[in-house]
Amino acid sequence: MDDRDPKALKRTRGGRERLLNVAAELFNTNGLSATSLQMIADRLGVTKPALYHHFRSRDDIVRALMKPVVEDAGEATRRFDELPARDRPAAARTFYTDFVITHRQVIHMVFFDRKAMPGSLPDTVDTLADRVSQALAGSDDPRAVAAGFTLVYGIAALVARRPDLDDAEMRGLVTGIFETLTQLPG
Repeated sequence: MDDRDPKALKRTRGGRERLLNVAAELFNTNGLSATSLQMIADRLGVTKPALYHHFRSRDDIVRALMKPVVEDAGEATRRFDELPARDRPAAARTFYTDFVITHRQVIHMVFFDRKAMPGSLPDTVDTLADRVSQALAGSDDPRAVAAGFTLVYGIAALVARRPDLDDAEMRGLVTGIFETLTQLPG
């Protein structure tokens, strides 16, 4: 099948996933606001109307990319609430390590381009990031919460800037950051 065939995206089983992968790559490279449906279609080698088989708008693509991110973070923060306070930092470290690796394709968009997201997604992302930060902090002490916030955004920046690392290398790096910082004298 010719990948440049305008109907290839429609007929291909993995067409939706391919579209999402290309869109995520372009969003991370150019930013959400600067990436058009035409750019996505051009990168895929299809016509813009071929994209409409899967999504009606760029915002629908963003929502589709963000759905698993929001679901994973929402579920984790609900689990944190069920844990004793002393167990939350370790659970949050494990979760966040897995989270940034699982969602590394969209991490830049999630943390650094969210104001261009549609609807209430920016507020949802901010709320979830705050809740993960608080779980990492392990207390309501403002300095601890600030440290948790710094970890969430600092690790996200590292993941976004190092697409060259494979998952195992990234896991080792993030785990090492957590191990080092939790051993520092308080």
